[in-house]
Amino acid sequence: MAGSDAIQLPFGRTEPLGAFRPLDALIAGYVVIAAIPLALGTARGVSGCTGQLFVNLAILAGTALICALTRRSRSWPLLLLRLAYVPLLFAVLYRQTAVIWPVLHEQPFDAGLVRLEQALWGTQPSLAFAQVAPWPWLSELFCAAYYAYYYFIPALLFTVLLTRGYAQAERALFATALCFCGCYTLFWLFPVVGPHYWFPPHVGPQLYKGYVFNHLLFLFTSWGEVPAGAFPSSHVAVALVLTLQARHLAPRLFPFMLTVTLLLCAAVVYVKAHYLVDVPAGILTGLLVNAVVDGVSRRRSGQAYPS
Repeated sequence: MAGSDAIQLPFGRTEPLGAFRPLDALIAGYVVIAAIPLALGTARGVSGCTGQLFVNLAILAGTALICALTRRSRSWPLLLLRLAYVPLLFAVLYRQTAVIWPVLHEQPFDAGLVRLEQALWGTQPSLAFAQVAPWPWLSELFCAAYYAYYYFIPALLFTVLLTRGYAQAERALFATALCFCGCYTLFWLFPVVGPHYWFPPHVGPQLYKGYVFNHLLFLFTSWGEVPAGAFPSSHVAVALVLTLQARHLAPRLFPFMLTVTLLLCAAVVYVKAHYLVDVPAGILTGLLVNAVVDGVSRRRSGQAYPS
């Protein structure tokens, strides 16, 4: 029977997925934890909390349904769904952080970071960078890197799934989800709205200088950005985690992803998405998450990456 499963299951699976996996537990756990301040906000009458609380209940119900549908499935679309539903939630949960943090704090902590930036650099790098280098070609380069970041997850996920199999794709996605969930938790425990909301005109992303990628990037940021989530830079943290995963699981993608990640460290400051101190904080977060996932993998299998 086990041999039959190994032949018939797609993506290198040798046995059914089962009812609940660590990736599902991670998502469900974060959603339950985030529901606590949302419930508190609902009791206090804080705007938006009731709706987001129902969103979290719907995510839990949807996760349970997907797990039930796929636990013994041999269908490759259903196995793919068991992975794909997770990154589809990242944007929803990110936007939710802007609803949660006002429950816990009266004001964001930007003023403290602005003072720290001034003390460290004698200026505000998020304002000065584009002023001292106002060239459209540089802005276009940074916008291209920032835009490319949004394709890291599908590019790595499908590459690893088709070349290394389900287990390694799930491992890379677990590392990504752990990084996002960790950052999201910090976003509502230590809220920072970021330069393009803190400094005038206080309205969020504006169309960047450039030619093509500035417009493409603005399509993402004008819809997706909210006054929350600047410290640490989740863009940098997640890009670093995915790049480190690609080094072992998708080496052909690694040079491209490394180049984009290095550019992204400068780009997030140039386009006023982050303060400069958010970048090293994002790097440390990414390194910590990657070390945790590697450590868990070693304990479970005896090596971080199977040969």
